[in-house]
Amino acid sequence: MQLAFVHLSNDEAKAQKFFVPHKLEGVPRIADPEGRLYQAFGLVRADWRQYFNMESIARMLGAWMKGHWAGLPAGDVERMPGVFLLTNGEIRKAFRHKLVSDRPDYLSLANVS
Repeated sequence: MQLAFVHLSNDEAKAQKFFVPHKLEGVPRIADPEGRLYQAFGLVRADWRQYFNMESIARMLGAWMKGHWAGLPAGDVERMPGVFLLTNGEIRKAFRHKLVSDRPDYLSLANVS
């Protein structure tokens, strides 16, 4: 099984600023500034309710209190994220964010049993 990331930035230096602090610099990644892969995987554009809701605001305030600040956005900030487990070109498991604050259970998604 191979982990890979698709991101919306076309600037490798900006991508490095995200991946390096998380010790993910060696993980394969694909720049998709036009969002074609996002669209192909059914990842929609967010509307204001997916940003401005009690859960997302509480998560943002909690992150700020821990010293985590948002940097300048890169790419399409309205494109919602998702996580997918692919096997032989088929989606085995998927998590498409409903809110920007959603936190998928990555271990459950990675479990292929």
